[in-house]
Amino acid sequence: MLHPEFTINHMLLNVLERSPDKEYIVEGDRRFSYGMLERQASSLAHVLKQHGIVRDDRVGIYLDKSWEAVVSIMAVVQVGAVFVNIGPLLKELQVRHIMNNCGVRLLIADADKVEGLTLPELDVAFYRGESPPECSWAKEWVSLDDAFDSGTECPSVTPANETDLATIIYTSGSTGLPKGIMISHRNLAAGAQIVSSYLENTADDRLICALPINLDYGLNQLTTMLRVGGTVVLQRSLLPGEILKTLRNERITGMAGMPPLWTILLQCRRSIEREPLQHLRYLSNSGGTIPQTNLDTLRGMLPDTKIYLMYGLTEAFRATYLPPEEIDRGPECIGRAIPNTDIRVVDQDGHEVAPGEEGELIQRGPTVALGYWGDEEKTASVYRPNPLGPPELAHHEQVVYSGDLVRRGDDGFLYFLGRRDELIKTQGYRVSPGEVESLLTGIPEVSEAVAFGRHDEMMGQKIVAIVSTLNGADCSSEYIRRSFSENAPHYMVPKEVHIIGELPKTATGKIDRSALKNEYAS
Repeated sequence: MLHPEFTINHMLLNVLERSPDKEYIVEGDRRFSYGMLERQASSLAHVLKQHGIVRDDRVGIYLDKSWEAVVSIMAVVQVGAVFVNIGPLLKELQVRHIMNNCGVRLLIADADKVEGLTLPELDVAFYRGESPPECSWAKEWVSLDDAFDSGTECPSVTPANETDLATIIYTSGSTGLPKGIMISHRNLAAGAQIVSSYLENTADDRLICALPINLDYGLNQLTTMLRVGGTVVLQRSLLPGEILKTLRNERITGMAGMPPLWTILLQCRRSIEREPLQHLRYLSNSGGTIPQTNLDTLRGMLPDTKIYLMYGLTEAFRATYLPPEEIDRGPECIGRAIPNTDIRVVDQDGHEVAPGEEGELIQRGPTVALGYWGDEEKTASVYRPNPLGPPELAHHEQVVYSGDLVRRGDDGFLYFLGRRDELIKTQGYRVSPGEVESLLTGIPEVSEAVAFGRHDEMMGQKIVAIVSTLNGADCSSEYIRRSFSENAPHYMVPKEVHIIGELPKTATGKIDRSALKNEYAS
């Protein structure tokens, strides 16, 4: 008897009844079935409970994309706790902030990632590696391998409700350090149901997961296959030859990516044209617009592969998609609402605008997240009562105000125009100018800084920084970039750094950002 799909754990139970020996995860030469996932996740869940993890506790997962990371997610879900995937590219400053912000009670980490870091004190942490790291902030270290092999099933716990918090996804906000978006079990399950329906996923699908699973797009690769009983091939290397090797050897049927990934794949054009990827049924894109020249080239080199263009934001997972047969509508077209989702275009007063008029995209439906962890003010600004619903229901359903300006055509298709705020979308990531500026001014020689995004064909936007130095300190742009990279992931490092004597100010004494953006716009 199949279980209702209220949570991803229900999805696992369903696939175990159908095909427990089916291959779920492939990682290099390692291959793991759904049955192995259930056994090892249950064993780890038991050990987590032994160390005091209970329902709603936050458990940080700071692991490279791996089988162990997937098992850790499912183990935390089985306990009824909340998993917090910490991006493997993040550095000490961001990791410490995330752990402090959501009150992580236990951390599961690669030993080499946390070696030498100063993180919040914990009673216990789990490590993956040959030996525990030399870190005093954890009173006890437990081997993840030993926890996997404890051989003890997780004792029964009260099953999670679909409205319970499942995970917190950290992404850059408009200012400052990353903000945690609260994702419910309902959000995860609905996302898997919706995407697998319009991508027509089945148990025969084999997806290559080249995306980071700490972001919603990558995590969805795991949940969609979990729902239909398909296979996920974890791809760590992004070298063109390695990606092509995986596509061929693993008979990949589906590939999700962001614009920079397609630039990499295009480097394999001649090889693919000589030996077509006969198994590749579809590509899906989100996280930015594919440059038209790249899109045209992809279509030419993969004539039998469907291309789905998708748009969304982490606060509501996915909003729209453009079916393959509509792809000639142009790069600004973001399609129509995904199934079971309502998309409206409203003015500043919350009134729906007429077709052809500019307005802000708002979204309602089961993928709308619960808000921002510990930030009621930010939550209230983005998650608001539905302005178009019956007044009696105004406070019973929240919609997401995307901050994106769009227009709806007479035929119902939506077209992207720009953003209200200044978030930078680069290489598929959302980067806060405020966070970049904070890291820049953390460099001893830097006095003030401004960062913004400039259009770039390959990256979507490139990060440009203008800084002034403290007391005219003599340092180079390369020195600033190198110092910056010590505390930030690569995608956040400014591609251009301009050093000037003093940043211009407005009449009120604030940095004149508009003047700087106009001056360095090209």
